[in-house]
Amino acid sequence: MVDGIAILGSHPLTVMQAPFDKNWRIYACSPHNWEHRTLPRVDAWFEIHLPAADKTRSFGYLKCLEDLPYPVYMRDTEAMPNFKSAVLYPEGELRGKSELNKHGQIVLTEMGKFSFFHFTSSIAFILAKAIDECEKEGIKNIGLWGIMQASNEEYAYQRPGIQYFIDQCWRRGIKVTCPAESNLFEPMPETF
Repeated sequence: MVDGIAILGSHPLTVMQAPFDKNWRIYACSPHNWEHRTLPRVDAWFEIHLPAADKTRSFGYLKCLEDLPYPVYMRDTEAMPNFKSAVLYPEGELRGKSELNKHGQIVLTEMGKFSFFHFTSSIAFILAKAIDECEKEGIKNIGLWGIMQASNEEYAYQRPGIQYFIDQCWRRGIKVTCPAESNLFEPMPETF
């Protein structure tokens, strides 16, 4: 039985506090976790940017992802054949689907398990997957490390999505823990 799912951002202040030595699944993302440190253990990697070869993703980082011995969840179906461990992220099931109609308008064609509008960051995508696994497998804990949302500028657009998924955890009886420094359990700082 898995005790929890640890979701790792890349902020150096708390990322290495994750329970690597315990019976937790470790889900990681971010080039910084590859470029600036060696994580003691990882069970799955998430590279959900579209395209995967986004300007914020270095060639060395993407090359590293090609041969990982654990799943690499991706949304970029064109890039997936280049990564031997690539697994399609279940976006339709968790987020829903949209398409352009003949008038050039975006139409929501399928609702997923969660709000279509709160997938605002890699961490939000990972949280949705983790919640789904917790419910299917009876896992009662999710922990967040290396995720700093104290700024009201840099991550302001990401924070509501992450807090939405934290709320979804609580509503489903999944305990969420994180270092106090992350400020994830605090309301948005006033911006006016």
